[in-house]
Amino acid sequence: MDALVREVLASMKSSRLPLVGTASPDVGDRDREALGRWVSEGRFLGMDYMARTAAWRASLLQWIPWVRGLFVAALPYNTCKTFSAHAIRKGGAWVSRYAWGRDYHRVMVSRLRPASRLLESRGFRARICVDSAPLLERAFGVKAGLGFVGKNGCLTHPQWGSYLFLGEIVTDLPTKDTGAVADVCWGCERCMRACPAGAFAAPYVLDARRCLSYWTVEHRGAFPKEAPRLKGHLFGCDRCQEVCPFNLEAPLAEEPEFRPRKGFQAPSPDEILGFGLREWEDRASGSALRRAGIEGL
Repeated sequence: MDALVREVLASMKSSRLPLVGTASPDVGDRDREALGRWVSEGRFLGMDYMARTAAWRASLLQWIPWVRGLFVAALPYNTCKTFSAHAIRKGGAWVSRYAWGRDYHRVMVSRLRPASRLLESRGFRARICVDSAPLLERAFGVKAGLGFVGKNGCLTHPQWGSYLFLGEIVTDLPTKDTGAVADVCWGCERCMRACPAGAFAAPYVLDARRCLSYWTVEHRGAFPKEAPRLKGHLFGCDRCQEVCPFNLEAPLAEEPEFRPRKGFQAPSPDEILGFGLREWEDRASGSALRRAGIEGL
């Protein structure tokens, strides 16, 4: 079994996934209780799916009864040192850096597929999960030794920072926790102070009711009066990550697929308003921006 685990991890590394590890399927009481409080306090706002799937997220075995282990990967995506505040001051409408390049779901799935097929070829089940599956990705990232959770709620690697895409292979091959790295989150709380809408109820507790990423990515329909001002943000918000000391010191990621497409970093509002449907379809093909849609933008 150990030899196969090492072989799968080597396959993930060869697929240009620099941070990999394994985890057991139990998330632990601390994460389970934090999720329960977050849901009971209504901090998910319009993301009703978070409440509907809370039981699955709290216990992976309830969702996939055959799971015995996970292979977890993180892929750095920070390919440019441009900052949102600078772009917005120049009249741009900020797009979060995770949406500058190719849709990360496609990239992560393609890079996890060889390892998944390896498991299946040895008679084990394997299911690839990237973001949309009901599991606590950051909790498993910690168990797999890929980083610690910062006060902004992001999984943070001591070298690569928090600009990380996460992906998992859920399997019936038993795996153990790689082991957590030291939690070295500084006491600066820069991330909390930098939030333009005051979305942090407490360290590690993000309230979607105030989060600009929620309002610009997840929200559908007209904006109610209680919605925060967007302050130049078009799709997502990077403020709590941009000020993090670990991100300021992290190297740039050598990932051509995530480099900014033309006009996707901080387009002018007039440019967005001028899009026709055909131009939008051409420009947004293969992009995470499609989640908001042309009407949403």
